[in-house]
Amino acid sequence: MRRISAGSSLAIAMACSPSLAAQEAALDPAPAVEAPANGAQRYTPGDFASFSPRTALDMVEKVPGFLIVTGTNGGARGLGAATENVLINGERIANKSTDARSALQRIAATQVAHVDIVDGASLNVPGLTGQVANVVLVAGAAQAGLTTTIRWQPEWRPRIADNWLAGEVSTTGRLGGTTVTLSLKNDANRQGHWGPEERFDGDDVLQFTREEFARYYGDRPRLALALARTTTSGNKWNFNLGGQLQKIHDRVSSVSVRPTNGIVRETFESIEDEHNFDIGGDYELGLGKGRLKLIGLYRFEHSPNVDTFVVDQAIGGRSGERFKQTADEDESILRGEYGWRTAGGTDWQVALEGAYNTLDVDAEFATLQPDGSFLPVIFGGETTKVEEKRGDASLTWGRALASNLTAQINLGAEYSELSSSGPGGLTRRFVRPKGKLALAWKVGPRTTINYHLQRRVDQLNFFDFASSVDVANGQGNGGNGLLVPPILNRTELEFVQDMGAWGNASVAFAYAYAQDLVDQIPLSPTTEGRGNLPGAHLYRVSSKATLLLDRLGWKGARINSDLTWRRNRVRDPLTGGWRDQSQGQEYLVDVSLRHDIPASKLAWGAGYFDERNSPNLRLDAIEHDYTKGAFVTAFVEHKNVAGFTVKLSYRNLEAMTDAFDRTVFVDRRDGPIAFSESRRRKFGQYFQLTMTGTL
Repeated sequence: MRRISAGSSLAIAMACSPSLAAQEAALDPAPAVEAPANGAQRYTPGDFASFSPRTALDMVEKVPGFLIVTGTNGGARGLGAATENVLINGERIANKSTDARSALQRIAATQVAHVDIVDGASLNVPGLTGQVANVVLVAGAAQAGLTTTIRWQPEWRPRIADNWLAGEVSTTGRLGGTTVTLSLKNDANRQGHWGPEERFDGDDVLQFTREEFARYYGDRPRLALALARTTTSGNKWNFNLGGQLQKIHDRVSSVSVRPTNGIVRETFESIEDEHNFDIGGDYELGLGKGRLKLIGLYRFEHSPNVDTFVVDQAIGGRSGERFKQTADEDESILRGEYGWRTAGGTDWQVALEGAYNTLDVDAEFATLQPDGSFLPVIFGGETTKVEEKRGDASLTWGRALASNLTAQINLGAEYSELSSSGPGGLTRRFVRPKGKLALAWKVGPRTTINYHLQRRVDQLNFFDFASSVDVANGQGNGGNGLLVPPILNRTELEFVQDMGAWGNASVAFAYAYAQDLVDQIPLSPTTEGRGNLPGAHLYRVSSKATLLLDRLGWKGARINSDLTWRRNRVRDPLTGGWRDQSQGQEYLVDVSLRHDIPASKLAWGAGYFDERNSPNLRLDAIEHDYTKGAFVTAFVEHKNVAGFTVKLSYRNLEAMTDAFDRTVFVDRRDGPIAFSESRRRKFGQYFQLTMTGTL
């Protein structure tokens, strides 16, 4: 799949392994727990009764002050440490193709015994800090027969094709002593927007106005199978297999009237036809005083992509460009973990991991000929191959330092050999230490302070090694064989306050000194591409809260908030001065109201969302992609329509629009301006229906 980051607009207990019981929500029995462990705050099914939850996701989303960390491990280096703040039966979700929401969506609410919110540092799961949700399943829940969860989410937008195909169906049950989960999911989208784009010359004089219409359609059906079994001796094995098709078709068309060319019609089209699959498994057994887990994973992705830009001028004729790229990616991982607990209550884990990643890119840049054919043009990036061989070793130590203070220390190092055959290609070898210290201090019955200090090695986007051409904007990136993975030296302090009947709130302060962040840099006096920056400073303040309004007399009402402020300061490779990181988040405001009407099956609510990112700075252009106004929604929900929860949302009530401003310079952006463009596209109000249920 084509990527912008590692790996169009806003309108648009101790198991650190990818256990399939967690990945695909397989329901092996969990040991009964009589009281919350590790100082956890427990939520039972009765605490969620007023919401009539259908799935485990419905339950976790209603925990006061808790937000699920979304995303998958697809962009992480191998399997490594945990990256999401959800556990299932004490095991992390580490499948590189499944995120926490997808896993929880496949578990029926009736199969959940309780949800514990616990401090990550108190768990022997490397990578976890702050609040973590451990979803504990009812023992033997999967023995009662097949359980099917269904989610359907159609959407109707103005001037855009209706989206009927977004949803998921998942069935879990037992065949003999093996838990089987089969799921089919389609992340379908039908999006678009329209409006004017004004173009100005270097003196800010209007040259012409384009009337534009864009649509972005995609279907991503994925079929996955998971098997899980616990033997009579207590050994566990898991196996998963998944395959996906990605059919993506984007099209942007415009018409303008220009003084020297008359009527001009421009069309940009991008088509991607990808298929991918993954296969993995693990086996865990008792060995000596501890447990040994062996893990294997293989992933493959084939992604052909074609971008075409054609201009038809009443005076001047027809011209165009095409950029074709076919990419094959694969990843192979072997990992072993051995963990044990001493008589004094100290948890230890030793882990070894080996990984081999490759990317093969074949590309072609061509120009449109008078006969309608495209003639290839040499641009220096026709073929690129990137390989990385990596070994990783880590040791984790965790224990309670006092009755109200727990600590976890993870020390590790990685060796990597990175080679590329593209522009400036070479082979390099690196050894990088890394690790993490995490502390959880229960200051009082309702107050917790979490702290962590971390040195993290991030994954490169292998596509940055390859040359590419942006035919829509007349830009290109040269490949860079000198890229090295970024390193983040990060510290964070979080305060969590349980406000009892009033809800829950937290605030966190974070700082990171980043080495080798990837941004646009000069590769030669005339070319630019992705490269590493000097040391940078990253700042963040964030807050998450849930305010329950029952004590104010508004029974069943609550307000959720997620607020973030960031400043990512980097050295500009062109001017040498400090500036914001390209496309770095500046702020996020996400506030919602929900009211579950007492003694009824009805609920209603509203949401407010606003986010702003910094401009993207190329060496010859400044590009700012943002939104005008906030995204406001309202919904009504009925919790029992023929056994389904049905939610109807009316979205974009305040008519938020997508905006894009671009300034292009004659040479570099510290010189004179060649031209500028200002775009405003609206996408109107629209409806979304969500139906969730179990059979």
